[in-house]
Amino acid sequence: MTEETRTDYRSLYDKDYIGAWDLKDKDVNVTITKVICGSLTGQGGRKSRKPVIYMRGTEKGFAVNATNGKTIAALYGNHVEKWVGQRITLYKSMTRNPNGDGDVECIRVRPQAPAGKGVPAEEAESAPGAPI
Repeated sequence: MTEETRTDYRSLYDKDYIGAWDLKDKDVNVTITKVICGSLTGQGGRKSRKPVIYMRGTEKGFAVNATNGKTIAALYGNHVEKWVGQRITLYKSMTRNPNGDGDVECIRVRPQAPAGKGVPAEEAESAPGAPI
């Protein structure tokens, strides 16, 4: 069994959002199907609002932090309606732990659009996509 075919235990929890472990150490090109305003509960019960992107091939959302939001906006503009049907590349990286104790895995968006065209927004949700 190779590392790529093994299942990370974190992917087995009932989670609403994708995690860095879902990417399996490779770049993943996705097509955005919709963007909503999500209400997330962080550590300590602190609530925050963030954009949540949904993509072809998965029912889980991608909670977009400020860094990734700026990257996507640089590619497709500030209006989230223009993001629907567009493609982005997700990859696993490391960032400073908000608790201040070392680094943790995170998901980042590459600052260039992947090869290939996006799809019209009205087709984005129904077209098949590669699962994450």
